[in-house]
Amino acid sequence: MRCGTLLAQGVRLGPDGALVFSVTGLVLAVPAALLPFVSAGKLGAERISLLFTGVTSLWETGMRALAVLVFLGGWLLPVLLLAALALLHASTRLGWRQFDFRTVRRAVRVLEHWAIPEVQVLAVLVALMKLGSVVVVTVGSGFWFYCAMVLSLLIAQRSFEFESADRSLSTGGSDAGFPP
Repeated sequence: MRCGTLLAQGVRLGPDGALVFSVTGLVLAVPAALLPFVSAGKLGAERISLLFTGVTSLWETGMRALAVLVFLGGWLLPVLLLAALALLHASTRLGWRQFDFRTVRRAVRVLEHWAIPEVQVLAVLVALMKLGSVVVVTVGSGFWFYCAMVLSLLIAQRSFEFESADRSLSTGGSDAGFPP
């Protein structure tokens, strides 16, 4: 862009990049929820935690509002966002033009602000650093699947063209190549 004129603009990952990463994130969410997340042990006693062990512990100790927020922001809303992105991109790819996807697009706009699994990854890393000086901590495969799911979500989210979606919503057209 030497003279200030944009010659070409396209999606970096190709037209199906967001769809691929959305579906990948959905697939990775299953083992992230079912496989061991972290384990901590000292003197032969070991405790293995899954993704929802912390939510259950918060709930049982009376911190129910925090448990709900952790569950929603760390797992349910990211999975719903991945599903919504996959639906929007699959509908374009499969030519489902008879359906009105404006509600799904609005849901994506809302979910992007509340689905914050990267914050949970950072919280787990901080906890591992703190616990590592007291007990032997082992990162389980569920944590790595969760990190891969988060990365897939972030890439799929960045591939979604919100600006063009906003512009065409105000003009009444279809947005970002998605069916109306």
